[in-house]
Amino acid sequence: MTDLERFLAETTAGGKISGVSLAALRAGTRSVEYYFGVRGAHDRASVDAATVFEAASLTKPLIAYIALQLVEEGLLDLQKPLFEICGDYIPGDSNSRRITAFHVLTHTTGLPNIVRDSAPLRTYFMPGERFSYGSSAFAWLQRALETVSARPLEMLARERVFEPLGMRHSSLEWQERFRVNHAQGHEWEGEPVPKRRVQTAQASWSLLTTASDYIGFVQHVLARRGLTAASYDQWFAPRVNTRQGDDAEDLIGQNPPDPNVAWGLGWGLEPLQGCFFHWGNNAGFRALVLANRATQDAVVWFANSARGLRLIHTVLQEAVPGEHPAVGWLRIGNL
Repeated sequence: MTDLERFLAETTAGGKISGVSLAALRAGTRSVEYYFGVRGAHDRASVDAATVFEAASLTKPLIAYIALQLVEEGLLDLQKPLFEICGDYIPGDSNSRRITAFHVLTHTTGLPNIVRDSAPLRTYFMPGERFSYGSSAFAWLQRALETVSARPLEMLARERVFEPLGMRHSSLEWQERFRVNHAQGHEWEGEPVPKRRVQTAQASWSLLTTASDYIGFVQHVLARRGLTAASYDQWFAPRVNTRQGDDAEDLIGQNPPDPNVAWGLGWGLEPLQGCFFHWGNNAGFRALVLANRATQDAVVWFANSARGLRLIHTVLQEAVPGEHPAVGWLRIGNL
Protein backbone atom coordinates (compact mmCIF):
# COMPACT_ATOMS: atom_id res chain seq x y z
CA MET A 1 0.00 0.00 0.00
CA THR A 2 1.43 3.40 -1.00
CA ASP A 3 1.56 6.37 1.37
CA LEU A 4 -1.24 8.06 -0.59
CA GLU A 5 -3.37 4.93 -0.56
CA ARG A 6 -2.88 4.57 3.20
CA PHE A 7 -3.73 8.24 3.80
CA LEU A 8 -6.98 8.01 1.84
CA ALA A 9 -7.95 4.76 3.54
CA GLU A 10 -7.37 6.20 7.00
CA THR A 11 -9.13 9.49 6.21
CA THR A 12 -12.29 7.82 4.97
CA ALA A 13 -12.25 5.11 7.64
CA GLY A 14 -11.98 7.79 10.31
CA GLY A 15 -15.14 9.48 9.08
CA LYS A 16 -13.61 12.85 8.21
CA ILE A 17 -14.61 12.33 4.57
CA SER A 18 -17.30 9.86 3.53
CA GLY A 19 -15.95 8.83 0.15
CA VAL A 20 -13.20 9.66 -2.35
CA SER A 21 -12.64 8.86 -6.01
CA LEU A 22 -9.10 9.73 -7.21
CA ALA A 23 -7.15 9.15 -10.41
CA ALA A 24 -3.67 10.24 -11.45
CA LEU A 25 -1.32 10.39 -14.40
CA ARG A 26 2.43 9.93 -14.29
CA ALA A 27 4.30 11.21 -17.36
CA GLY A 28 1.01 11.31 -19.26
CA THR A 29 0.11 7.69 -18.53
CA ARG A 30 -2.61 6.52 -16.16
CA SER A 31 -0.80 5.50 -13.00
CA VAL A 32 -3.23 4.96 -10.12
CA GLU A 33 -6.93 5.06 -9.36
CA TYR A 34 -8.08 4.91 -5.74
CA TYR A 35 -11.61 4.52 -4.40
CA PHE A 36 -12.30 4.67 -0.69
CA GLY A 37 -15.21 5.16 1.65
CA VAL A 38 -18.94 4.92 1.00
CA ARG A 39 -21.30 6.44 -1.53
CA GLY A 40 -23.33 8.25 1.11
CA ALA A 41 -26.03 8.10 3.74
CA HIS A 42 -28.41 6.82 1.04
CA ASP A 43 -26.17 3.89 0.07
CA ARG A 44 -23.49 2.47 2.34
CA ALA A 45 -21.91 0.50 -0.51
CA SER A 46 -18.26 1.25 -1.24
CA VAL A 47 -17.21 3.89 -3.73
CA ASP A 48 -15.87 2.23 -6.86
CA ALA A 49 -14.67 3.17 -10.34
CA ALA A 50 -18.23 3.73 -11.60
CA THR A 51 -19.53 5.85 -8.68
CA VAL A 52 -20.73 9.13 -10.15
CA PHE A 53 -19.85 12.34 -8.27
CA GLU A 54 -20.83 15.98 -8.76
CA ALA A 55 -17.84 17.69 -10.37
CA ALA A 56 -19.14 21.23 -9.67
CA SER A 57 -16.87 23.84 -11.30
CA LEU A 58 -14.65 21.22 -12.90
CA THR A 59 -17.37 21.59 -15.53
CA LYS A 60 -15.88 24.92 -16.64
CA PRO A 61 -12.68 23.65 -18.33
CA LEU A 62 -14.79 21.21 -20.34
CA ILE A 63 -16.99 24.10 -21.49
CA ALA A 64 -13.87 26.07 -22.46
CA TYR A 65 -12.72 23.13 -24.59
CA ILE A 66 -16.05 23.06 -26.43
CA ALA A 67 -15.94 26.85 -26.90
CA LEU A 68 -12.47 26.66 -28.44
CA GLN A 69 -13.61 23.97 -30.86
CA LEU A 70 -16.46 26.23 -31.96
CA VAL A 71 -13.96 29.08 -32.43
CA GLU A 72 -11.85 26.89 -34.68
CA GLU A 73 -14.91 26.06 -36.74
CA GLY A 74 -15.71 29.74 -37.22
CA LEU A 75 -18.95 29.54 -35.25
CA LEU A 76 -17.87 31.49 -32.16
CA ASP A 77 -15.82 34.68 -31.80
CA LEU A 78 -14.34 35.01 -28.32
CA GLN A 79 -14.16 38.80 -28.70
CA LYS A 80 -17.72 39.37 -29.93
CA PRO A 81 -20.16 40.65 -27.29
CA LEU A 82 -22.50 37.90 -26.16
CA PHE A 83 -25.35 40.40 -26.53
CA GLU A 84 -24.77 40.38 -30.28
CA ILE A 85 -24.83 36.56 -30.37
CA CYS A 86 -27.81 35.67 -28.22
CA GLY A 87 -29.44 38.81 -26.88
CA ASP A 88 -29.62 40.58 -23.54
CA TYR A 89 -28.77 38.97 -20.20
CA ILE A 90 -29.20 41.89 -17.79
CA PRO A 91 -31.77 44.35 -19.16
CA GLY A 92 -30.87 47.93 -18.36
CA ASP A 93 -27.19 47.22 -17.63
CA SER A 94 -25.34 48.80 -20.55
CA ASN A 95 -21.92 47.62 -19.36
CA SER A 96 -23.05 44.00 -19.57
CA ARG A 97 -23.47 44.40 -23.31
CA ARG A 98 -19.66 44.59 -23.57
CA ILE A 99 -19.19 41.11 -22.09
CA THR A 100 -17.63 38.54 -24.41
CA ALA A 101 -16.91 34.83 -24.20
CA PHE A 102 -13.29 35.81 -23.51
CA HIS A 103 -14.43 37.75 -20.42
CA VAL A 104 -16.48 34.80 -19.17
CA LEU A 105 -13.65 32.27 -19.56
CA THR A 106 -11.11 34.58 -17.87
CA HIS A 107 -13.50 35.66 -15.07
CA THR A 108 -13.27 39.31 -15.99
CA THR A 109 -16.97 39.97 -16.72
CA GLY A 110 -17.65 42.11 -13.66
CA LEU A 111 -20.61 39.87 -12.77
CA PRO A 112 -20.93 38.15 -9.36
CA ASN A 113 -20.00 34.56 -8.69
CA ILE A 114 -23.28 33.46 -7.12
CA VAL A 115 -26.31 35.74 -7.49
CA ARG A 116 -27.83 36.50 -4.07
CA ASP A 117 -29.46 39.33 -2.15
CA SER A 118 -26.10 40.89 -1.30
CA ALA A 119 -24.81 40.45 -4.86
CA PRO A 120 -27.64 40.90 -7.38
CA LEU A 121 -26.98 40.20 -11.05
CA ARG A 122 -25.32 43.30 -12.48
CA THR A 123 -21.86 44.49 -13.51
CA TYR A 124 -19.71 45.65 -10.60
CA PHE A 125 -16.80 46.86 -12.74
CA MET A 126 -16.11 47.35 -16.43
CA PRO A 127 -15.72 44.00 -18.27
CA GLY A 128 -12.06 43.19 -18.79
CA GLU A 129 -10.87 45.45 -15.99
CA ARG A 130 -9.68 42.73 -13.59
CA PHE A 131 -10.26 39.23 -12.25
CA SER A 132 -13.22 38.29 -10.08
CA TYR A 133 -14.35 34.66 -10.13
CA GLY A 134 -17.82 34.68 -11.66
CA SER A 135 -19.91 31.56 -12.19
CA SER A 136 -23.10 33.44 -13.02
CA ALA A 137 -21.74 34.58 -16.41
CA PHE A 138 -21.47 31.00 -17.66
CA ALA A 139 -25.24 30.83 -18.14
CA TRP A 140 -24.92 33.57 -20.77
CA LEU A 141 -21.99 31.81 -22.41
CA GLN A 142 -24.09 28.63 -22.50
CA ARG A 143 -26.82 30.47 -24.39
CA ALA A 144 -24.22 31.68 -26.88
CA LEU A 145 -22.75 28.18 -27.41
CA GLU A 146 -26.19 26.73 -27.94
CA THR A 147 -27.14 29.55 -30.32
CA VAL A 148 -24.11 29.32 -32.61
CA SER A 149 -24.12 25.51 -32.69
CA ALA A 150 -27.90 24.98 -32.77
CA ARG A 151 -27.34 22.26 -30.16
CA PRO A 152 -28.32 22.01 -26.47
CA LEU A 153 -25.27 21.97 -24.22
CA GLU A 154 -25.70 18.33 -23.17
CA MET A 155 -25.63 17.29 -26.82
CA LEU A 156 -22.54 19.42 -27.46
CA ALA A 157 -20.75 17.77 -24.55
CA ARG A 158 -21.82 14.30 -25.59
CA GLU A 159 -20.75 14.75 -29.22
CA ARG A 160 -17.50 16.61 -28.57
CA VAL A 161 -16.24 15.24 -25.24
CA PHE A 162 -18.00 12.29 -23.63
CA GLU A 163 -18.32 9.99 -26.65
CA PRO A 164 -14.96 10.75 -28.36
CA LEU A 165 -13.08 10.34 -25.06
CA GLY A 166 -14.99 7.28 -23.89
CA MET A 167 -16.39 9.05 -20.80
CA ARG A 168 -19.20 6.52 -20.30
CA HIS A 169 -20.12 7.66 -16.80
CA SER A 170 -20.38 11.39 -17.53
CA SER A 171 -23.20 13.81 -18.29
CA LEU A 172 -24.20 17.41 -17.67
CA GLU A 173 -27.68 16.19 -16.75
CA TRP A 174 -28.94 13.55 -14.36
CA GLN A 175 -29.31 10.16 -16.02
CA GLU A 176 -31.45 7.37 -14.59
CA ARG A 177 -28.55 4.98 -15.17
CA PHE A 178 -26.67 6.86 -12.41
CA ARG A 179 -29.30 5.87 -9.85
CA VAL A 180 -27.65 2.52 -9.08
CA ASN A 181 -24.21 3.99 -8.29
CA HIS A 182 -23.94 7.64 -7.34
CA ALA A 183 -22.48 9.60 -4.45
CA GLN A 184 -24.49 11.75 -2.05
CA GLY A 185 -22.95 14.90 -0.58
CA HIS A 186 -22.27 15.55 3.10
CA GLU A 187 -21.65 18.79 4.95
CA TRP A 188 -18.87 19.54 7.46
CA GLU A 189 -20.11 17.29 10.25
CA GLY A 190 -21.38 14.56 7.97
CA GLU A 191 -24.92 15.85 7.52
CA PRO A 192 -26.30 14.39 4.27
CA VAL A 193 -27.30 16.82 1.52
CA PRO A 194 -30.48 16.03 -0.44
CA LYS A 195 -29.45 14.76 -3.87
CA ARG A 196 -29.97 17.13 -6.79
CA ARG A 197 -31.00 15.54 -10.06
CA VAL A 198 -30.31 18.29 -12.58
CA GLN A 199 -32.62 18.03 -15.57
CA THR A 200 -31.04 20.77 -17.72
CA ALA A 201 -27.29 21.20 -18.29
CA GLN A 202 -25.59 24.08 -16.49
CA ALA A 203 -22.29 25.26 -18.00
CA SER A 204 -20.91 26.37 -14.66
CA TRP A 205 -21.43 23.38 -12.39
CA SER A 206 -23.62 20.45 -13.47
CA LEU A 207 -21.07 17.87 -14.65
CA LEU A 208 -21.63 14.39 -13.20
CA THR A 209 -18.63 12.13 -13.68
CA THR A 210 -16.04 9.78 -12.21
CA ALA A 211 -12.35 10.29 -11.49
CA SER A 212 -11.52 7.71 -14.15
CA ASP A 213 -13.55 9.57 -16.78
CA TYR A 214 -12.20 13.00 -15.87
CA ILE A 215 -8.55 11.95 -15.82
CA GLY A 216 -9.16 10.75 -19.39
CA PHE A 217 -10.16 14.30 -20.29
CA VAL A 218 -7.03 15.66 -18.58
CA GLN A 219 -4.87 13.12 -20.42
CA HIS A 220 -6.44 14.27 -23.70
CA VAL A 221 -5.68 17.90 -22.78
CA LEU A 222 -2.07 17.20 -21.84
CA ALA A 223 -1.57 15.33 -25.12
CA ARG A 224 -2.84 18.44 -26.96
CA ARG A 225 -5.51 16.51 -28.81
CA GLY A 226 -8.79 17.81 -30.19
CA LEU A 227 -7.60 21.37 -30.82
CA THR A 228 -4.93 23.01 -32.96
CA ALA A 229 -1.59 23.95 -31.47
CA ALA A 230 -2.61 27.62 -31.69
CA SER A 231 -5.77 26.96 -29.71
CA TYR A 232 -3.84 25.12 -27.01
CA ASP A 233 -1.44 28.03 -26.72
CA GLN A 234 -4.44 30.35 -26.35
CA TRP A 235 -6.07 28.09 -23.78
CA PHE A 236 -3.10 28.16 -21.42
CA ALA A 237 -1.76 31.67 -21.95
CA PRO A 238 -1.99 33.68 -18.68
CA ARG A 239 -4.57 36.41 -19.35
CA VAL A 240 -5.09 37.99 -15.95
CA ASN A 241 -3.72 37.55 -12.45
CA THR A 242 -6.07 36.42 -9.73
CA ARG A 243 -6.59 38.47 -6.57
CA GLN A 244 -5.17 37.89 -3.11
CA GLY A 245 -7.43 37.67 -0.07
CA ASP A 246 -10.04 35.53 1.62
CA ASP A 247 -12.32 35.20 -1.37
CA ALA A 248 -11.63 34.55 -5.05
CA GLU A 249 -14.67 36.72 -5.75
CA ASP A 250 -13.53 40.32 -5.26
CA LEU A 251 -16.27 42.53 -6.67
CA ILE A 252 -15.11 45.77 -5.10
CA GLY A 253 -11.46 45.37 -6.08
CA GLN A 254 -9.91 45.78 -2.65
CA ASN A 255 -7.52 42.82 -2.96
CA PRO A 256 -4.18 43.21 -4.79
CA PRO A 257 -3.27 40.91 -7.70
CA ASP A 258 -1.61 37.59 -6.89
CA PRO A 259 1.63 37.46 -8.90
CA ASN A 260 1.86 33.66 -8.72
CA VAL A 261 -1.61 32.59 -9.85
CA ALA A 262 -3.26 33.59 -13.13
CA TRP A 263 -6.21 32.60 -15.29
CA GLY A 264 -6.28 31.38 -18.86
CA LEU A 265 -9.39 30.44 -20.83
CA GLY A 266 -11.29 28.35 -18.31
CA TRP A 267 -8.25 27.13 -16.33
CA GLY A 268 -6.48 28.49 -13.30
CA LEU A 269 -2.73 28.67 -13.94
CA GLU A 270 0.51 28.50 -11.97
CA PRO A 271 2.64 30.19 -14.67
CA LEU A 272 6.05 29.63 -13.08
CA GLN A 273 5.32 25.96 -12.42
CA GLY A 274 3.68 25.29 -15.79
CA CYS A 275 0.60 23.88 -14.09
CA PHE A 276 -3.14 24.28 -14.64
CA PHE A 277 -5.87 23.61 -12.10
CA HIS A 278 -9.49 24.01 -11.11
CA TRP A 279 -11.49 23.31 -7.98
CA GLY A 280 -15.15 22.43 -7.47
CA ASN A 281 -17.58 23.29 -4.69
CA ASN A 282 -21.18 22.07 -4.74
CA ALA A 283 -23.26 21.53 -1.60
CA GLY A 284 -21.73 18.48 0.07
CA PHE A 285 -19.21 17.84 -2.71
CA ARG A 286 -15.66 19.04 -3.38
CA ALA A 287 -13.32 18.37 -6.30
CA LEU A 288 -9.89 19.37 -7.54
CA VAL A 289 -7.79 18.81 -10.64
CA LEU A 290 -4.18 19.89 -11.13
CA ALA A 291 -1.73 18.98 -13.89
CA ASN A 292 1.83 19.84 -14.85
CA ARG A 293 2.16 20.41 -18.60
CA ALA A 294 5.92 19.76 -18.61
CA THR A 295 6.08 16.55 -16.57
CA GLN A 296 2.61 15.39 -17.71
CA ASP A 297 1.78 14.46 -14.11
CA ALA A 298 -1.80 15.08 -13.03
CA VAL A 299 -4.37 14.26 -10.38
CA VAL A 300 -8.12 14.65 -10.01
CA TRP A 301 -10.28 13.72 -7.07
CA PHE A 302 -13.91 13.95 -6.06
CA ALA A 303 -15.16 13.76 -2.48
CA ASN A 304 -18.72 13.57 -1.19
CA SER A 305 -17.83 15.80 1.74
CA ALA A 306 -17.46 19.52 2.37
CA ARG A 307 -14.00 18.67 3.74
CA GLY A 308 -12.88 17.18 0.44
CA LEU A 309 -10.54 19.96 -0.67
CA ARG A 310 -8.54 19.50 2.52
CA LEU A 311 -6.95 16.43 1.00
CA ILE A 312 -4.92 18.85 -1.10
CA HIS A 313 -1.99 19.22 1.30
CA THR A 314 -1.12 15.52 1.16
CA VAL A 315 -2.42 14.47 -2.25
CA LEU A 316 -0.64 17.08 -4.37
CA GLN A 317 2.80 16.36 -2.98
CA GLU A 318 2.32 12.66 -3.65
CA ALA A 319 0.74 13.00 -7.11
CA VAL A 320 2.16 16.23 -8.63
CA PRO A 321 5.23 17.14 -6.56
CA GLY A 322 6.52 20.69 -6.36
CA GLU A 323 5.53 24.12 -5.16
CA HIS A 324 1.88 24.98 -5.83
CA PRO A 325 0.89 28.59 -5.12
CA ALA A 326 -2.71 27.72 -6.00
CA VAL A 327 -2.95 25.97 -2.61
CA GLY A 328 -2.21 29.21 -0.77
CA TRP A 329 -4.48 31.20 -3.06
CA LEU A 330 -7.39 28.84 -2.41
CA ARG A 331 -6.78 29.17 1.37
CA ILE A 332 -7.67 25.58 2.14
CA GLY A 333 -7.44 24.47 5.77
CA ASN A 334 -6.19 21.16 7.14
CA LEU A 335 -8.24 18.08 7.82
